[in-house]
Amino acid sequence: MPPEPSNGMGIASLSLGIIGAVLFCLWPLAIVLGALALIFGVIGHGKARRGEATNPGQALAGMICGAVGIALGLLALLYFVVLPEGGGGADNDAPFGDGHSTSLVVPHTAHDPRPGHD
Repeated sequence: MPPEPSNGMGIASLSLGIIGAVLFCLWPLAIVLGALALIFGVIGHGKARRGEATNPGQALAGMICGAVGIALGLLALLYFVVLPEGGGGADNDAPFGDGHSTSLVVPHTAHDPRPGHD
């Protein structure tokens, strides 16, 4: 009787890859889960080539999802940590502050454009 297929690595790779890609905003977790998905995917794909597993597609999909999770995690790291002002899109020449103020600033016009209110 042939041994049961050892599909655990492919399943673990796909599961971790999907979770890492979905939770990319938690960039440290996404990078770690993506790396684990790549490692388990390579091991699972090797088992499938040797005939020890029957799920090479799951292992490959796990490697792809893991790579996507790593890439999205690195982009989130870049956006939230590396770029200045937590997003890099802050305009330091803004006339009304840095955009993080909690008070409303309404510019005063010297001339009221309504008729009869000069």
